[in-house]
Amino acid sequence: MAPVGAPDGFLAGPRRAVPREVILMVAIIAVGTLFATQSEFFLTERNLVTVLRNSVDLAVICAGMTLIIIMGGIDVSVGGILAVSAIFIGHSYKAGLPDEVVVPIGIGVATMLGALNGVIVAKARVPPIIATLGTMYVFIAVLFLVIGGTWIHGLPDTLSFLIRGEFVGIPAGVFIIGCVYGCCWVLLRWQAWGRHLCAIGCDEGSARLVGINIDRVKIQAYALTGALAGIAAVLYVARLRNVEVNIGTNIALEAIAATVLGGADIRGGTGSLIGALMGVIFIKLVQNGLVLIGVSSLWETVVIGGLLIIVLTLDALETRRSGRPT
Repeated sequence: MAPVGAPDGFLAGPRRAVPREVILMVAIIAVGTLFATQSEFFLTERNLVTVLRNSVDLAVICAGMTLIIIMGGIDVSVGGILAVSAIFIGHSYKAGLPDEVVVPIGIGVATMLGALNGVIVAKARVPPIIATLGTMYVFIAVLFLVIGGTWIHGLPDTLSFLIRGEFVGIPAGVFIIGCVYGCCWVLLRWQAWGRHLCAIGCDEGSARLVGINIDRVKIQAYALTGALAGIAAVLYVARLRNVEVNIGTNIALEAIAATVLGGADIRGGTGSLIGALMGVIFIKLVQNGLVLIGVSSLWETVVIGGLLIIVLTLDALETRRSGRPT
């Protein structure tokens, strides 16, 4: 069984010769320098705070995606879960329900959808990519059937403090990210559940032989990822105060890309929470920089997809050189 947690407690699995976090830090500095020379607004406090606020929902989802990938799974339906959760949140607000009811409804619906993914993967033995791809289309269909071609708009701003608020001069988003990643760190570092998660990702057959309840861990992991997608939906509605028809379209790609960029092995067994968070920062800085220098937003997906292909290719080459099984 691979070790869960390194000295920093944010890593599951073996360390690389050059930690991916170091590479990402260099990349973040490089793109920051590049865009700063191209736009005078890039390094302004206002712009950087905007980048942070726009990153919170993706960062929350990436925490769950990291756990799923460490387990050897994948979840491409998180955007659909976010969308369905946001629909329930929007209609709950339109029905006049208070925040104390709306927020649990949104998170609860997302948790159940995530658990459904887990049941399909664990009990029906459907490969994760197929299972979550199928549920993604179902969730998107629900989105269009419920709201059609119109937005749910004019939602109250009672939760806006989650995005625009500050505490001792620090944006609220920092505390939200810190809380989510801190809880996931505790699960990975200090709980048997985290060790079981890593063991499944390293060798599911061996994990089953030593008595780990594989099905339960999988269902719990997908349910937790769903819950985090529900929290992301709450943050999305708090930030924009509406539910768009294309909500969550690219967030699964961005979450997978950020997690893999951060050092997660797509085959399972290895992942880094800090790396995933740095991957989010890198992606959001690139997106923001492209907008500021006048590049079409269509290129954002091209850049993210290209980066994902490059990193996966380099990981495959590293695996071949090291002689590890693919």
